[in-house]
Amino acid sequence: MKYSLLTVKYFVDVVETQGFTPAAKRNFVSQTAISNAIKNLEKELKVQLIDRSTSHFKVTIAGVNLYHYAVPLLKQYYAFTQKVSGLDNTHNIMRIHYLRGFSYWTIQLARALKRTHPSIQLQLDTEKFSGSIPKLDSGDFDVLISFSTAVSKIKSIHRQKIGTANFGVLLNQGLLNAHGKIKKQAIAQQPLFLQKWSATDSNDVQRKIKNILHDLKIDYRHVIYQDSFDAALTNVFLGQGMAIFPKEVPIPETYAGQVTYLPDLPSLKYDVVAIYKNPAVGDLLSKSR
Repeated sequence: MKYSLLTVKYFVDVVETQGFTPAAKRNFVSQTAISNAIKNLEKELKVQLIDRSTSHFKVTIAGVNLYHYAVPLLKQYYAFTQKVSGLDNTHNIMRIHYLRGFSYWTIQLARALKRTHPSIQLQLDTEKFSGSIPKLDSGDFDVLISFSTAVSKIKSIHRQKIGTANFGVLLNQGLLNAHGKIKKQAIAQQPLFLQKWSATDSNDVQRKIKNILHDLKIDYRHVIYQDSFDAALTNVFLGQGMAIFPKEVPIPETYAGQVTYLPDLPSLKYDVVAIYKNPAVGDLLSKSR
């Protein structure tokens, strides 16, 4: 059975204005038009919505229930019509969220998008990996910046490579001896700093690095998870441990000569991807490469 949204709106207005005549004035129609619309709605629903047996305006229990069903429906419809009225073939606003530690590649993407689409408005924010895909799927944002391994088993979304991360283990120069060899006993007393994100499969870069350190017989005291690579770098600079760190991210001059990468570490390359659901977003990303 089909119900007219206009008739539903009339009914909501009757309830909110407490009468047919004020509802008619609100909609710039006759009182008869409102009354007939409500009668037809009652006929379709096979239930009385307005109690006409009293001299005072009264809504039946069924009418009260319908009102509470109808109000959010109408609000959604108004929001829908507002968005539809602004439809065109451009993507004026792009909401880009990125996992902790992915600001470098996010900034690179944002600059590329602004070069190819000067009028686009970008809204950037960080995102926790936990719950990020459902939020992307529900439209909370348009793009998620992550590793391809983090979504390798998810088929309902699209992805485009936007860069490569070459990971190493960063440590303070004081943990190397005069011959450039690591001081394993000193390292064993310090923590390993990792990021607060994870992958969905065994190809997780952080897990691989821990396995490599184990194979190299390099011990550490424990793992500390942090919110950013900047925080990890600061701890390494202060001689408080080792940290996983992408070599693409420039090390500030403030730390020059004080930090270095663990020598003889196998190459660990990972694709950094832009994950999205809307194909129109993919078109914009492709044109910005």
